[in-house]
Amino acid sequence: MGNDKLVLKDGTEIILGSSLGIEALRVDAENKEQACSIWEKFTQENLKHVIIKDPSGGTISTYDDMLLDHMEARESQDGTIQATFSLRSKTMEEMLLERVAKLESGQQIQDEAISDLGQAVSDVAEGGGN
Repeated sequence: MGNDKLVLKDGTEIILGSSLGIEALRVDAENKEQACSIWEKFTQENLKHVIIKDPSGGTISTYDDMLLDHMEARESQDGTIQATFSLRSKTMEEMLLERVAKLESGQQIQDEAISDLGQAVSDVAEGGGN
């Protein structure tokens, strides 16, 4: 009997020890280093699309635009780690803030391009009068 897997956007598959839904995904790690390397996979980019698969590879559920709400870990006597990752959906406000930041970034690039074009036109106009 196998375990369910959490599949992140980059294709990383994390074997789940158990889960009580997306809010409580337990992962068993051999040591602290492995637990930390799993934790580092929970990036904003990797949580844009998350799939939970059953042991046979069938999709149980999919989630988009998730965030790592919090993580808890316990060390056992033998040095293994039980880590619980709690994911949640982004709020509408969080998604809107991301969109505004993306728009502002694009606008800044556009403003710089317009400025460069204006400078090029000025340079040509100044050089053309000689």
